[in-house]
Amino acid sequence: MKRQEKSDLISSLHNLLKDADGVFVVENQGLTVKQLSDLRKQLKPVVSVFKVIKNRLFKLAVKDTNFSDVDGMMQRPTAVAIATDPLAVTKVLAKFAETHPKLSIIGGKMGADLLDTKGVEQLSKLPSLLEIRGTIARILVEPGARLARVSAEYGKKN
Repeated sequence: MKRQEKSDLISSLHNLLKDADGVFVVENQGLTVKQLSDLRKQLKPVVSVFKVIKNRLFKLAVKDTNFSDVDGMMQRPTAVAIATDPLAVTKVLAKFAETHPKLSIIGGKMGADLLDTKGVEQLSKLPSLLEIRGTIARILVEPGARLARVSAEYGKKN
C-alpha cells in the first residue's frame, strides 16, 4: 500500500468514526476467506465498515475521536466493525463467534462505555429496539383487545 493510499484510508476511517455509534474489535486469525465473507454479509446492514486493518493505521485513524481508547485493543491481527447499529453488531458477532470459534471478540466501545469480551456478549443478549417496540405495542394493545373480547362475549349472551 502506497503512502497516499494509507493516508486516504486513515482519513476516511477517521470521518466514519466521527459519526459512528460504536466500534468493535475482533480477532479473525484462522478464519477462511469464505467465513470472513459470510461475516461481512451478515454485518453489512448494521455497520459502516467492517475491515481487516493494520493496527498502526487504525490507531492513527481513531486519534481525536470518541473511540481513541479502543486503540489499546489492537494487539494482534484484527478486524474492526464501525457500527451504525451497535446492538445489532453485538448480536451478529456473538452469533457468528458461537459457530466459528476462531473468531474472538476482543471488545469495543459503544457510547461512553468501553467493553470487553464479556460486555459485548452481554449486550448481544439484550432485546433489540424493534423487539422492545413490539413488546410495548403488545402491552398497549392488550387491554383494549381484552375489553373487546369481553364485550363480544357479553353481547352473545344477551
